[in-house]
Amino acid sequence: MKYLLPICLVLTGLSVNAQVKVVDKAIIKMKTEITFPENMGGNSPGEGDRVMMMGGAGGMEANTTMYYRGDMSKVESTSDFGNNIIITDKKNKKTTTLTEAMGRKFGFYSTEEDEKAMRSRMDSSRNARRDSLEKAGIPVSKPAKPEVEYINETKKIAGYTCKKAILKSKNQRGEVNSTIVWYCPDFKMAEGFSLGGGAGRGMMAMAGVNGLDQIEGFPMEYQMERNNGMKMHMTVTKVQLDAVIEDKVFEIPKGYDIKPMSEMQGGDGRMIMRMGNGGNQ
Repeated sequence: MKYLLPICLVLTGLSVNAQVKVVDKAIIKMKTEITFPENMGGNSPGEGDRVMMMGGAGGMEANTTMYYRGDMSKVESTSDFGNNIIITDKKNKKTTTLTEAMGRKFGFYSTEEDEKAMRSRMDSSRNARRDSLEKAGIPVSKPAKPEVEYINETKKIAGYTCKKAILKSKNQRGEVNSTIVWYCPDFKMAEGFSLGGGAGRGMMAMAGVNGLDQIEGFPMEYQMERNNGMKMHMTVTKVQLDAVIEDKVFEIPKGYDIKPMSEMQGGDGRMIMRMGNGGNQ
């Protein structure tokens, strides 16, 4: 019995050390590479223009910095297409999305209610397309929660020992898409942090990777290839936990023509980026 207490203390210490660190302040830098499929070269009206806007038929590269401090977050990306900034203020329930491209500075702001309405319209549009396909005799799978498969492999990313996982999800045609994710089990962001950066946009959601929030740690790298040939590879290059982030980081920069979200949407709720001639904030 005299050995029982020391053994319990050791086990308790191991349990505490194994706990994941919850972070509410961080600066994270990452690099994303996208390769577009060959058939996205203008086979139908508008496709060629869209690919050129995203960096050319071959692909694009983007460097992103994310600032996170409690209720505030900022995602800043630079690429051949242009520069993008997303500032989310959870306390005031407002997100501002800014773009600098082709000599123009423009953007929009949205409230929590705007984003709920946008998601509702997009869900309605998807349901209508699904009903139309089913009436035509084309089977359509309903969205399902992605499955996570943990693999016993590790590698170093930005100085952290990371573990491997595979996210598996099905599209509407029932095809399985797999995404390889390397995650750090040592830390995660505090409750309320969104991998999407607000309104389904930002650091992770821009890739269309579902299920990253199910991973038991912080995603440090992911690599995916869709059935249409599109490939994406994101790697975190630097992590600063418990970083000191000043208020000015989250200030809206001047010189942008910023409009309400309602003026930047089409009838189905999708965003239409119109570049205005003004330069007013």
